[in-house]
Amino acid sequence: MKLSKLYSNRPFHNVTFITKKGGLNAIVADSQKEDGTGNQHCVGKTKLADLVDFMLLKGVDKSFFFYKDSAKEKFSGYEFYLEILLNDGRYLILKRSVDTPTKIAFKLNEKSKDGYPLIDQFDEILALEKAKGKLNELLNFDFCKENDEAYRRLINYSLRTQGDYEPKMNTIFQLRKFTKNKDKDWKPLLFSLLGFDGRLLKQKYELEDSIKEDNTSIKNQEKSFGIKTEEKDSLVGKIQTTQIERDKLSKELDNLNFYQKDKETINTLVGEIEYEIALLNTQLYQIEYEIQKLSDSIRNEFSFDLEKVKNLFEEVEIHFPQQLSKSYEQLIDFNHQITQERNSQIRQTIDEKKQQEKDINARLSELNSRKKAFRDIIQDTSLFKKYAIYQKNLVEIERELVRFQAQLEEIDKIEKKKTEIEEKQKGDLQDVKDKLKEILDNTANCTLYMSIRRSFSEIAKEILNDNAIIKIVPNNTFNIDFRPEFPNSAKSDGATYYKILCVAFDLAILINYRDKSHFRFVYHDDVISGDDNGVKNRLIELCRNICERHDIQYIFSAIKDNLPPNMNLESSIILELNDKNDEGKLFKMSF
Repeated sequence: MKLSKLYSNRPFHNVTFITKKGGLNAIVADSQKEDGTGNQHCVGKTKLADLVDFMLLKGVDKSFFFYKDSAKEKFSGYEFYLEILLNDGRYLILKRSVDTPTKIAFKLNEKSKDGYPLIDQFDEILALEKAKGKLNELLNFDFCKENDEAYRRLINYSLRTQGDYEPKMNTIFQLRKFTKNKDKDWKPLLFSLLGFDGRLLKQKYELEDSIKEDNTSIKNQEKSFGIKTEEKDSLVGKIQTTQIERDKLSKELDNLNFYQKDKETINTLVGEIEYEIALLNTQLYQIEYEIQKLSDSIRNEFSFDLEKVKNLFEEVEIHFPQQLSKSYEQLIDFNHQITQERNSQIRQTIDEKKQQEKDINARLSELNSRKKAFRDIIQDTSLFKKYAIYQKNLVEIERELVRFQAQLEEIDKIEKKKTEIEEKQKGDLQDVKDKLKEILDNTANCTLYMSIRRSFSEIAKEILNDNAIIKIVPNNTFNIDFRPEFPNSAKSDGATYYKILCVAFDLAILINYRDKSHFRFVYHDDVISGDDNGVKNRLIELCRNICERHDIQYIFSAIKDNLPPNMNLESSIILELNDKNDEGKLFKMSF
Protein backbone atom coordinates (compact mmCIF):
# COMPACT_ATOMS: atom_id res chain seq x y z
CA MET A 1 0.00 0.00 0.00
CA LYS A 2 1.38 3.40 -1.05
CA LEU A 3 0.17 6.99 -0.83
CA SER A 4 -0.95 8.39 -4.19
CA LYS A 5 -2.61 11.81 -3.73
CA LEU A 6 -3.72 14.12 -0.95
CA TYR A 7 -5.92 17.10 -1.76
CA SER A 8 -8.73 19.31 -0.51
CA ASN A 9 -11.77 21.32 -1.59
CA ARG A 10 -10.37 24.42 0.15
CA PRO A 11 -7.02 26.29 0.01
CA PHE A 12 -4.32 23.66 0.35
CA HIS A 13 -1.12 22.58 -1.42
CA ASN A 14 -2.41 19.44 -3.10
CA VAL A 15 0.17 16.66 -3.20
CA THR A 16 0.87 13.90 -5.70
CA PHE A 17 3.19 11.28 -4.29
CA ILE A 18 5.66 9.32 -6.41
CA THR A 19 4.44 5.71 -6.44
CA LYS A 20 6.58 4.23 -9.21
CA LYS A 21 9.50 2.00 -8.35
CA GLY A 22 12.43 3.98 -6.97
CA GLY A 23 10.10 6.73 -5.85
CA LEU A 24 11.89 8.87 -3.28
CA ASN A 25 9.51 11.62 -2.03
CA ALA A 26 10.90 14.80 -0.47
CA ILE A 27 8.92 17.55 1.27
CA VAL A 28 11.07 20.65 1.77
CA ALA A 29 10.42 23.66 4.01
CA ASP A 30 12.31 26.88 3.28
CA SER A 31 12.59 30.33 4.78
CA GLN A 32 12.30 33.09 2.17
CA LYS A 33 11.82 36.16 4.33
CA GLU A 34 14.50 38.71 3.67
CA ASP A 35 14.31 40.42 7.06
CA GLY A 36 15.70 37.39 8.89
CA THR A 37 12.47 36.70 10.79
CA GLY A 38 11.69 33.54 8.84
CA ASN A 39 10.70 30.30 10.49
CA GLN A 40 10.98 27.13 8.44
CA HIS A 41 9.35 25.14 11.24
CA CYS A 42 5.92 26.79 10.93
CA VAL A 43 5.00 26.20 7.31
CA GLY A 44 3.19 22.88 7.69
CA LYS A 45 5.60 20.04 6.87
CA THR A 46 4.80 18.22 10.13
CA LYS A 47 1.11 19.03 9.75
CA LEU A 48 1.20 17.15 6.44
CA ALA A 49 2.23 13.95 8.27
CA ASP A 50 -0.55 14.58 10.83
CA LEU A 51 -3.01 15.05 7.97
CA VAL A 52 -1.97 11.76 6.36
CA ASP A 53 -2.57 10.06 9.72
CA PHE A 54 -5.96 11.78 9.95
CA MET A 55 -6.87 10.51 6.48
CA LEU A 56 -5.83 7.00 7.46
CA LEU A 57 -8.60 7.27 10.05
CA LYS A 58 -6.82 8.33 13.18
CA GLY A 59 -9.25 9.14 15.98
CA VAL A 60 -9.05 12.84 16.89
CA ASP A 61 -10.18 15.10 19.68
CA LYS A 62 -10.00 18.80 20.52
CA SER A 63 -6.21 18.63 20.79
CA PHE A 64 -5.86 17.91 17.06
CA PHE A 65 -4.78 21.03 15.20
CA PHE A 66 -8.06 21.36 13.24
CA TYR A 67 -10.06 21.72 16.42
CA LYS A 68 -7.97 24.06 18.52
CA ASP A 69 -9.64 27.35 19.39
CA SER A 70 -7.30 29.33 17.15
CA ALA A 71 -7.98 27.15 14.11
CA LYS A 72 -11.43 25.51 14.21
CA GLU A 73 -13.27 28.36 12.50
CA LYS A 74 -10.66 28.58 9.74
CA PHE A 75 -10.86 24.86 8.98
CA SER A 76 -14.65 24.72 9.00
CA GLY A 77 -15.85 23.45 5.64
CA TYR A 78 -12.59 21.69 4.74
CA GLU A 79 -12.89 18.31 3.09
CA PHE A 80 -9.85 16.15 2.36
CA TYR A 81 -9.30 13.33 -0.09
CA LEU A 82 -6.59 10.70 0.15
CA GLU A 83 -5.95 8.38 -2.76
CA ILE A 84 -3.96 5.27 -1.92
CA LEU A 85 -2.55 2.53 -4.14
CA LEU A 86 -3.64 -0.84 -2.79
CA ASN A 87 -1.38 -3.86 -3.03
CA ASP A 88 -3.73 -5.47 -5.55
CA GLY A 89 -3.20 -2.55 -7.96
CA ARG A 90 -6.52 -0.76 -7.39
CA TYR A 91 -6.86 2.80 -6.15
CA LEU A 92 -8.96 3.77 -3.16
CA ILE A 93 -10.13 7.32 -2.45
CA LEU A 94 -11.03 8.19 1.14
CA LYS A 95 -12.94 11.38 1.92
CA ARG A 96 -13.03 12.86 5.41
CA SER A 97 -14.24 16.29 6.44
CA VAL A 98 -13.24 18.50 9.35
CA ASP A 99 -16.86 19.21 10.28
CA THR A 100 -17.96 15.54 10.34
CA PRO A 101 -14.76 13.55 10.96
CA THR A 102 -16.65 10.42 12.00
CA LYS A 103 -18.18 9.90 8.54
CA ILE A 104 -15.82 8.34 6.02
CA ALA A 105 -16.56 7.98 2.30
CA PHE A 106 -15.02 5.22 0.16
CA LYS A 107 -14.55 5.11 -3.60
CA LEU A 108 -12.69 2.21 -5.23
CA ASN A 109 -11.24 2.66 -8.75
CA GLU A 110 -9.27 0.46 -11.12
CA LYS A 111 -7.03 3.38 -12.07
CA SER A 112 -5.90 6.62 -10.51
CA LYS A 113 -8.15 9.58 -11.29
CA ASP A 114 -6.63 12.46 -13.22
CA GLY A 115 -6.01 15.64 -11.28
CA TYR A 116 -7.72 16.18 -7.95
CA PRO A 117 -11.40 15.32 -8.48
CA LEU A 118 -13.88 16.44 -5.81
CA ILE A 119 -16.10 13.44 -6.32
CA ASP A 120 -19.51 13.24 -4.70
CA GLN A 121 -20.56 9.72 -5.68
CA PHE A 122 -19.11 7.09 -3.33
CA ASP A 123 -19.38 3.35 -2.90
CA GLU A 124 -19.95 3.62 0.84
CA ILE A 125 -20.14 6.16 3.63
CA LEU A 126 -19.41 4.63 7.02
CA ALA A 127 -19.04 5.69 10.63
CA LEU A 128 -15.44 5.89 11.82
CA GLU A 129 -15.11 2.52 13.57
CA LYS A 130 -16.84 0.64 10.77
CA ALA A 131 -14.70 2.56 8.29
CA LYS A 132 -11.55 1.34 10.04
CA GLY A 133 -12.80 -2.21 9.68
CA LYS A 134 -13.60 -1.64 6.02
CA LEU A 135 -10.17 -0.14 5.32
CA ASN A 136 -8.53 -3.02 7.18
CA GLU A 137 -10.41 -5.38 4.89
CA LEU A 138 -9.42 -3.50 1.71
CA LEU A 139 -5.77 -3.25 2.72
CA ASN A 140 -5.81 -7.01 3.26
CA PHE A 141 -2.46 -7.11 5.07
CA ASP A 142 -1.16 -10.65 5.63
CA PHE A 143 0.27 -9.78 9.04
CA CYS A 144 -3.08 -8.41 10.24
CA LYS A 145 -4.94 -11.51 9.07
CA GLU A 146 -2.43 -13.94 10.56
CA ASN A 147 -2.26 -12.18 13.92
CA ASP A 148 -5.79 -10.79 14.19
CA GLU A 149 -4.43 -7.25 14.25
CA ALA A 150 -5.60 -3.94 12.77
CA TYR A 151 -3.58 -1.76 10.38
CA ARG A 152 -3.93 1.21 12.76
CA ARG A 153 -1.76 -0.57 15.32
CA LEU A 154 1.08 -0.83 12.78
CA ILE A 155 0.79 2.48 11.02
CA ASN A 156 3.29 4.49 13.03
CA TYR A 157 6.09 2.14 12.05
CA SER A 158 5.40 3.64 8.61
CA LEU A 159 4.50 7.17 9.71
CA ARG A 160 6.86 8.79 12.19
CA THR A 161 6.66 12.40 13.30
CA GLN A 162 9.07 14.30 15.51
CA GLY A 163 7.84 12.75 18.77
CA ASP A 164 8.67 9.27 17.50
CA TYR A 165 12.48 9.71 17.70
CA GLU A 166 12.95 9.90 21.47
CA PRO A 167 15.92 7.83 22.79
CA LYS A 168 14.86 8.09 26.42
CA MET A 169 11.40 6.74 25.62
CA ASN A 170 12.68 3.93 23.39
CA THR A 171 10.28 5.06 20.65
CA ILE A 172 12.16 3.12 17.99
CA PHE A 173 10.09 0.17 19.24
CA GLN A 174 7.58 1.65 21.66
CA LEU A 175 6.00 4.22 19.38
CA ARG A 176 4.90 7.52 20.87
CA LYS A 177 1.26 6.44 20.77
CA PHE A 178 2.21 3.45 22.94
CA THR A 179 4.18 5.39 25.56
CA LYS A 180 1.15 5.72 27.83
CA ASN A 181 0.16 2.11 27.26
CA LYS A 182 1.14 -0.96 29.20
CA ASP A 183 3.67 -3.44 27.82
CA LYS A 184 0.91 -5.89 26.99
CA ASP A 185 -0.59 -3.36 24.56
CA TRP A 186 2.41 -3.21 22.23
CA LYS A 187 5.11 -5.76 23.01
CA PRO A 188 3.16 -8.81 21.72
CA LEU A 189 2.52 -6.82 18.52
CA LEU A 190 6.20 -6.09 18.02
CA PHE A 191 7.16 -9.65 19.01
CA SER A 192 4.88 -10.91 16.24
CA LEU A 193 6.18 -8.32 13.78
CA LEU A 194 9.71 -9.60 14.39
CA GLY A 195 8.61 -13.11 13.50
CA PHE A 196 7.88 -14.69 16.88
CA ASP A 197 4.67 -15.95 18.44
CA GLY A 198 3.23 -12.75 19.87
CA ARG A 199 0.16 -14.59 21.08
CA LEU A 200 2.38 -16.50 23.48
CA LEU A 201 3.71 -13.25 24.94
CA LYS A 202 0.18 -11.86 25.08
CA GLN A 203 -0.93 -14.99 26.94
CA LYS A 204 1.85 -14.44 29.47
CA TYR A 205 0.68 -10.88 30.16
CA GLU A 206 -2.94 -12.03 30.44
CA LEU A 207 -2.02 -14.75 32.93
CA GLU A 208 0.07 -12.31 34.95
CA ASP A 209 -2.78 -9.80 34.92
CA SER A 210 -5.20 -12.52 35.99
CA ILE A 211 -2.92 -13.50 38.87
CA LYS A 212 -2.46 -9.85 39.81
CA GLU A 213 -6.22 -9.30 39.76
CA ASP A 214 -6.73 -12.41 41.89
CA ASN A 215 -4.16 -11.22 44.43
CA THR A 216 -5.77 -7.78 44.51
CA SER A 217 -9.16 -9.44 44.99
CA ILE A 218 -7.73 -11.45 47.90
CA LYS A 219 -6.37 -8.29 49.53
CA ASN A 220 -9.72 -6.57 49.09
CA GLN A 221 -11.53 -9.56 50.55
CA GLU A 222 -9.19 -9.64 53.55
CA LYS A 223 -9.63 -5.90 54.05
CA SER A 224 -13.41 -6.00 53.58
CA PHE A 225 -13.92 -8.89 56.02
CA GLY A 226 -11.10 -7.92 58.38
CA ILE A 227 -9.40 -11.29 58.05
CA LYS A 228 -6.11 -12.97 57.27
CA THR A 229 -5.93 -16.54 56.08
CA GLU A 230 -3.24 -17.38 58.64
CA GLU A 231 -5.76 -16.58 61.40
CA LYS A 232 -8.17 -19.34 60.32
CA ASP A 233 -7.63 -21.54 63.41
CA SER A 234 -8.06 -18.55 65.70
CA LEU A 235 -11.36 -17.82 63.97
CA VAL A 236 -12.49 -21.44 64.45
CA GLY A 237 -11.76 -21.01 68.16
CA LYS A 238 -13.81 -17.80 68.30
CA ILE A 239 -16.73 -19.60 66.65
CA GLN A 240 -16.51 -22.40 69.21
CA THR A 241 -16.54 -20.10 72.26
CA THR A 242 -19.31 -17.97 70.75
CA GLN A 243 -21.46 -21.05 70.15
CA ILE A 244 -20.96 -22.09 73.80
CA GLU A 245 -22.01 -18.63 74.96
CA ARG A 246 -25.05 -18.71 72.65
CA ASP A 247 -26.19 -22.13 73.91
CA LYS A 248 -25.84 -21.03 77.53
CA LEU A 249 -27.93 -17.90 76.99
CA SER A 250 -30.56 -19.84 75.01
CA LYS A 251 -30.94 -22.22 77.96
CA GLU A 252 -31.41 -19.33 80.36
CA LEU A 253 -34.11 -17.91 78.12
CA ASP A 254 -35.81 -21.31 77.96
CA ASN A 255 -35.83 -21.44 81.77
CA LEU A 256 -38.10 -18.41 81.85
CA ASN A 257 -40.81 -20.80 80.48
CA PHE A 258 -43.85 -18.90 79.27
CA TYR A 259 -42.38 -15.68 80.67
CA GLN A 260 -40.51 -15.29 77.44
CA LYS A 261 -43.75 -14.14 75.83
CA ASP A 262 -43.85 -10.41 75.41
CA LYS A 263 -46.23 -8.16 77.28
CA GLU A 264 -48.57 -7.67 74.35
CA THR A 265 -49.04 -11.44 73.98
CA ILE A 266 -49.72 -11.81 77.73
CA ASN A 267 -52.35 -9.07 77.63
CA THR A 268 -53.99 -10.95 74.79
CA LEU A 269 -53.96 -14.15 76.86
CA VAL A 270 -55.54 -12.39 79.88
CA GLY A 271 -58.33 -11.13 77.62
CA GLU A 272 -58.97 -14.61 76.31
CA ILE A 273 -59.01 -16.07 79.85
CA GLU A 274 -61.47 -13.45 81.11
CA TYR A 275 -63.74 -14.16 78.16
CA GLU A 276 -63.70 -17.88 78.94
CA ILE A 277 -64.37 -17.16 82.66
CA ALA A 278 -67.41 -15.09 81.72
CA LEU A 279 -68.75 -17.90 79.52
CA LEU A 280 -68.19 -20.48 82.25
CA ASN A 281 -69.91 -18.28 84.86
CA THR A 282 -72.94 -18.04 82.60
CA GLN A 283 -72.95 -21.80 82.14
CA LEU A 284 -72.57 -22.28 85.92
CA TYR A 285 -75.51 -20.03 86.66
CA GLN A 286 -77.64 -21.95 84.16
CA ILE A 287 -76.64 -25.32 85.65
CA GLU A 288 -77.35 -24.19 89.24
CA TYR A 289 -80.79 -22.96 88.15
CA GLU A 290 -81.55 -26.24 86.42
CA ILE A 291 -80.46 -28.25 89.50
CA GLN A 292 -82.79 -26.21 91.68
CA LYS A 293 -85.71 -26.72 89.35
CA LEU A 294 -85.04 -30.44 89.08
CA SER A 295 -84.81 -30.78 92.87
CA ASP A 296 -88.15 -29.02 93.33
CA SER A 297 -89.84 -31.33 90.86
CA ILE A 298 -89.10 -34.55 92.76
CA ARG A 299 -92.31 -36.11 94.32
CA ASN A 300 -92.49 -38.70 97.07
CA GLU A 301 -96.02 -40.18 96.41
CA PHE A 302 -99.07 -39.69 94.16
CA SER A 303 -101.44 -37.46 96.19
CA PHE A 304 -104.92 -39.15 95.77
CA ASP A 305 -107.13 -40.12 98.91
CA LEU A 306 -109.67 -42.82 97.87
CA GLU A 307 -111.46 -42.74 101.27
CA LYS A 308 -112.23 -39.05 100.88
CA VAL A 309 -113.74 -39.77 97.54
CA LYS A 310 -116.01 -42.51 98.99
CA ASN A 311 -117.16 -40.23 101.79
CA LEU A 312 -117.97 -37.53 99.28
CA PHE A 313 -120.14 -39.99 97.32
CA GLU A 314 -121.97 -41.03 100.55
CA GLU A 315 -122.62 -37.42 101.54
CA VAL A 316 -124.31 -36.74 98.28
CA GLU A 317 -126.04 -40.12 98.55
CA ILE A 318 -124.59 -41.44 95.36
CA HIS A 319 -123.58 -45.05 95.10
CA PHE A 320 -119.81 -45.58 94.62
CA PRO A 321 -119.47 -48.78 92.67
CA GLN A 322 -117.02 -51.42 93.85
CA GLN A 323 -115.58 -51.73 90.34
CA LEU A 324 -114.80 -48.00 90.27
CA SER A 325 -113.10 -48.27 93.62
CA LYS A 326 -110.96 -51.02 92.25
CA SER A 327 -110.00 -48.92 89.15
CA TYR A 328 -108.93 -45.99 91.36
CA GLU A 329 -106.73 -48.28 93.41
CA GLN A 330 -105.06 -49.54 90.25
CA LEU A 331 -104.54 -45.91 89.07
CA ILE A 332 -102.92 -45.00 92.37
CA ASP A 333 -100.54 -47.94 92.08
CA PHE A 334 -99.68 -47.01 88.48
CA ASN A 335 -99.01 -43.37 89.40
CA HIS A 336 -96.88 -44.43 92.31
CA GLN A 337 -94.76 -46.58 89.97
CA ILE A 338 -94.36 -43.77 87.38
CA THR A 339 -93.40 -41.23 90.03
CA GLN A 340 -90.67 -43.48 91.34
CA GLU A 341 -89.22 -43.93 87.82
CA ARG A 342 -89.43 -40.18 87.09
CA ASN A 343 -87.77 -39.26 90.35
CA SER A 344 -84.99 -41.73 89.61
CA GLN A 345 -84.31 -40.09 86.23
CA ILE A 346 -84.40 -36.58 87.74
CA ARG A 347 -81.89 -37.60 90.42
CA GLN A 348 -79.62 -39.00 87.70
CA THR A 349 -79.86 -35.71 85.74
CA ILE A 350 -79.16 -33.75 88.94
CA ASP A 351 -76.04 -35.84 89.50
CA GLU A 352 -74.85 -35.09 85.94
CA LYS A 353 -75.52 -31.39 86.36
CA LYS A 354 -73.65 -31.36 89.65
CA GLN A 355 -70.66 -33.02 87.95
CA GLN A 356 -70.77 -30.32 85.26
CA GLU A 357 -70.96 -27.74 88.04
CA LYS A 358 -67.94 -29.31 89.68
CA ASP A 359 -65.97 -29.35 86.39
CA ILE A 360 -66.82 -25.73 85.65
CA ASN A 361 -65.80 -24.64 89.14
CA ALA A 362 -62.49 -26.49 88.74
CA ARG A 363 -61.88 -24.85 85.34
CA LEU A 364 -62.80 -21.46 86.79
CA SER A 365 -60.37 -21.99 89.61
CA GLU A 366 -57.63 -22.85 87.11
CA LEU A 367 -58.42 -19.89 84.89
CA ASN A 368 -58.51 -17.47 87.79
CA SER A 369 -55.13 -18.75 88.94
CA ARG A 370 -53.66 -18.29 85.46
CA LYS A 371 -55.20 -14.83 85.18
CA LYS A 372 -53.64 -13.86 88.50
CA ALA A 373 -50.23 -15.24 87.37
CA PHE A 374 -50.36 -13.35 84.08
CA ARG A 375 -51.39 -10.14 85.82
CA ASP A 376 -48.46 -10.56 88.19
CA ILE A 377 -46.20 -10.89 85.18
CA ILE A 378 -47.68 -7.79 83.58
CA GLN A 379 -47.07 -5.85 86.76
CA ASP A 380 -43.52 -7.25 87.15
CA THR A 381 -41.46 -5.03 84.74
CA SER A 382 -38.12 -6.33 85.99
CA LEU A 383 -38.84 -9.73 84.45
CA PHE A 384 -39.36 -8.23 81.03
CA LYS A 385 -36.28 -6.09 81.37
CA LYS A 386 -34.29 -9.21 82.14
CA TYR A 387 -35.81 -11.01 79.18
CA ALA A 388 -35.12 -8.03 76.90
CA ILE A 389 -31.48 -7.96 77.96
CA TYR A 390 -31.10 -11.69 77.41
CA GLN A 391 -32.78 -11.46 74.03
CA LYS A 392 -30.62 -8.50 72.96
CA ASN A 393 -27.48 -10.34 74.04
CA LEU A 394 -28.58 -13.42 72.13
CA VAL A 395 -29.15 -11.35 68.97
CA GLU A 396 -25.68 -9.82 69.31
CA ILE A 397 -24.12 -13.23 69.83
CA GLU A 398 -25.98 -14.66 66.81
CA ARG A 399 -24.84 -11.68 64.72
CA GLU A 400 -21.26 -12.18 65.87
CA LEU A 401 -21.48 -15.88 65.09
CA VAL A 402 -22.81 -15.15 61.58
CA ARG A 403 -19.94 -12.69 61.05
CA PHE A 404 -17.34 -15.22 62.19
CA GLN A 405 -18.86 -17.92 59.97
CA ALA A 406 -18.90 -15.53 56.99
CA GLN A 407 -15.24 -14.74 57.65
CA LEU A 408 -14.45 -18.45 57.79
CA GLU A 409 -16.26 -19.00 54.47
CA GLU A 410 -14.30 -16.12 52.90
CA ILE A 411 -11.05 -17.61 54.17
CA ASP A 412 -12.00 -20.89 52.50
CA LYS A 413 -12.69 -19.00 49.26
CA ILE A 414 -9.40 -17.14 49.55
CA GLU A 415 -7.49 -20.36 50.18
CA LYS A 416 -9.17 -21.87 47.11
CA LYS A 417 -8.24 -18.80 45.06
CA LYS A 418 -4.65 -18.97 46.32
CA THR A 419 -4.53 -22.59 45.24
CA GLU A 420 -5.78 -21.57 41.80
CA ILE A 421 -3.14 -18.83 41.63
CA GLU A 422 -0.45 -21.29 42.58
CA GLU A 423 -1.71 -23.68 39.89
CA LYS A 424 -1.61 -20.86 37.34
CA GLN A 425 1.91 -19.91 38.36
CA LYS A 426 3.19 -23.46 38.40
CA GLY A 427 1.06 -24.62 35.51
CA ASP A 428 -0.12 -22.33 32.72
CA LEU A 429 2.22 -19.42 33.39
CA GLN A 430 5.27 -21.62 33.82
CA ASP A 431 4.41 -23.45 30.60
CA VAL A 432 4.27 -20.13 28.75
CA LYS A 433 7.55 -18.99 30.31
CA ASP A 434 9.20 -22.28 29.34
CA LYS A 435 8.03 -21.82 25.76
CA LEU A 436 9.26 -18.21 25.70
CA LYS A 437 12.59 -19.31 27.11
CA GLU A 438 12.85 -21.89 24.35
CA ILE A 439 12.19 -19.17 21.77
CA LEU A 440 14.59 -16.65 23.27
CA ASP A 441 17.32 -19.25 23.68
CA ASN A 442 17.03 -20.00 19.98
CA THR A 443 16.35 -16.66 18.25
CA ALA A 444 18.72 -17.70 15.48
CA ASN A 445 16.10 -20.24 14.42
CA CYS A 446 13.62 -17.45 13.58
CA THR A 447 14.34 -16.69 9.93
CA LEU A 448 12.28 -13.47 9.79
CA TYR A 449 13.85 -12.03 12.94
CA MET A 450 17.36 -12.79 11.76
CA SER A 451 16.61 -11.25 8.37
CA ILE A 452 15.11 -8.08 9.91
CA ARG A 453 18.07 -7.78 12.26
CA ARG A 454 20.50 -8.24 9.38
CA SER A 455 18.75 -5.56 7.30
CA PHE A 456 18.71 -3.22 10.31
CA SER A 457 22.42 -3.71 10.92
CA GLU A 458 23.31 -3.28 7.25
CA ILE A 459 21.35 -0.01 6.96
CA ALA A 460 22.83 1.38 10.19
CA LYS A 461 26.33 0.34 9.13
CA GLU A 462 26.04 1.93 5.70
CA ILE A 463 24.76 5.25 7.05
CA LEU A 464 26.68 5.55 10.33
CA ASN A 465 29.80 3.49 9.56
CA ASP A 466 29.25 1.57 12.79
CA ASN A 467 27.76 -1.75 13.79
CA ALA A 468 24.29 -1.64 15.33
CA ILE A 469 22.02 -4.46 16.37
CA ILE A 470 18.54 -5.13 17.66
CA LYS A 471 18.44 -7.23 20.78
CA ILE A 472 15.70 -8.80 22.84
CA VAL A 473 16.42 -8.75 26.56
CA PRO A 474 14.33 -10.94 28.90
CA ASN A 475 14.50 -10.58 32.66
CA ASN A 476 13.94 -13.27 35.30
CA THR A 477 10.14 -13.10 34.86
CA PHE A 478 10.47 -13.12 31.07
CA ASN A 479 9.28 -9.54 30.70
CA ILE A 480 10.86 -8.72 27.36
CA ASP A 481 12.60 -5.50 26.38
CA PHE A 482 13.53 -4.54 22.82
CA ARG A 483 16.69 -2.45 22.54
CA PRO A 484 18.95 -1.05 19.85
CA GLU A 485 22.64 -1.15 20.55
CA PHE A 486 25.94 -0.02 19.13
CA PRO A 487 28.15 -2.75 20.60
CA ASN A 488 31.31 -0.66 20.36
CA SER A 489 30.07 2.85 21.24
CA ALA A 490 27.38 4.96 22.88
CA LYS A 491 26.02 6.45 19.67
CA SER A 492 22.53 5.12 20.39
CA ASP A 493 22.24 7.73 23.15
CA GLY A 494 22.46 10.62 20.66
CA ALA A 495 19.30 12.08 19.08
CA THR A 496 20.68 12.18 15.51
CA TYR A 497 21.95 8.62 15.64
CA TYR A 498 18.71 7.45 17.26
CA LYS A 499 16.76 8.90 14.33
CA ILE A 500 18.90 6.84 11.95
CA LEU A 501 18.15 3.72 13.97
CA CYS A 502 14.41 4.47 13.68
CA VAL A 503 14.86 4.80 9.90
CA ALA A 504 16.85 1.55 9.82
CA PHE A 505 14.20 -0.33 11.79
CA ASP A 506 11.23 0.89 9.73
CA LEU A 507 12.99 0.14 6.46
CA ALA A 508 14.12 -3.27 7.71
CA ILE A 509 10.48 -4.15 8.46
CA LEU A 510 9.27 -3.04 5.01
CA ILE A 511 12.13 -4.82 3.22
CA ASN A 512 11.36 -8.12 4.95
CA TYR A 513 7.60 -7.83 4.46
CA ARG A 514 7.96 -6.88 0.81
CA ASP A 515 6.89 -10.32 -0.39
CA LYS A 516 3.65 -10.07 1.59
CA SER A 517 0.73 -7.69 1.53
CA HIS A 518 1.87 -4.96 3.89
CA PHE A 519 2.60 -1.25 4.08
CA ARG A 520 4.91 -0.30 1.23
CA PHE A 521 5.52 3.27 2.25
CA VAL A 522 7.25 4.93 5.14
CA TYR A 523 6.96 8.61 6.02
CA HIS A 524 9.69 10.16 8.21
CA ASP A 525 9.14 13.73 9.30
CA ASP A 526 12.21 15.87 9.99
CA VAL A 527 14.62 12.96 9.80
CA ILE A 528 17.35 15.00 8.04
CA SER A 529 19.01 16.98 10.79
CA GLY A 530 22.35 17.45 12.52
CA ASP A 531 25.67 18.71 11.19
CA ASP A 532 27.12 15.57 9.62
CA ASN A 533 26.53 15.97 5.88
CA GLY A 534 28.16 12.60 5.25
CA VAL A 535 25.46 10.88 7.31
CA LYS A 536 22.76 12.86 5.46
CA ASN A 537 24.15 12.00 2.02
CA ARG A 538 24.45 8.32 2.85
CA LEU A 539 20.94 8.28 4.32
CA ILE A 540 19.32 9.81 1.23
CA GLU A 541 21.26 7.67 -1.21
CA LEU A 542 20.57 4.49 0.70
CA CYS A 543 16.84 5.26 0.86
CA ARG A 544 16.84 5.94 -2.89
CA ASN A 545 18.53 2.58 -3.53
CA ILE A 546 16.14 0.72 -1.21
CA CYS A 547 13.17 2.30 -2.98
CA GLU A 548 14.55 1.12 -6.30
CA ARG A 549 15.59 -2.35 -5.16
CA HIS A 550 12.50 -3.22 -3.08
CA ASP A 551 9.83 -0.99 -4.63
CA ILE A 552 9.27 0.85 -1.36
CA GLN A 553 7.89 4.40 -1.24
CA TYR A 554 10.09 6.52 1.04
CA ILE A 555 8.73 9.93 2.06
CA PHE A 556 10.70 12.38 4.16
CA SER A 557 10.33 16.01 5.16
CA ALA A 558 13.23 18.30 5.89
CA ILE A 559 14.18 21.91 6.36
CA LYS A 560 16.00 23.09 3.27
CA ASP A 561 18.97 24.36 5.28
CA ASN A 562 19.43 20.88 6.73
CA LEU A 563 19.74 19.20 3.35
CA PRO A 564 23.30 18.32 2.35
CA PRO A 565 24.83 20.58 -0.32
CA ASN A 566 25.20 19.26 -3.85
CA MET A 567 22.49 16.68 -3.29
CA ASN A 568 20.27 16.52 -6.36
CA LEU A 569 16.68 16.06 -5.16
CA GLU A 570 14.80 17.95 -7.86
CA SER A 571 13.08 14.87 -9.25
CA SER A 572 12.13 13.74 -5.77
CA ILE A 573 10.64 16.94 -4.33
CA ILE A 574 6.85 16.58 -4.30
CA LEU A 575 6.11 19.65 -2.16
CA GLU A 576 7.96 22.85 -1.33
CA LEU A 577 6.70 25.05 1.49
CA ASN A 578 7.98 28.45 2.59
CA ASP A 579 7.28 31.26 5.02
CA LYS A 580 7.39 34.15 2.54
CA ASN A 581 3.66 34.61 2.99
CA ASP A 582 0.57 32.51 3.66
CA GLU A 583 0.53 31.29 0.08
CA GLY A 584 3.69 29.30 0.75
CA LYS A 585 2.23 27.47 3.75
CA LEU A 586 0.56 24.07 3.55
CA PHE A 587 -2.97 25.37 4.09
CA LYS A 588 -2.20 28.77 2.52
CA MET A 589 -3.04 30.50 5.78
CA SER A 590 -1.74 31.06 9.28
CA PHE A 591 -3.56 29.63 12.28
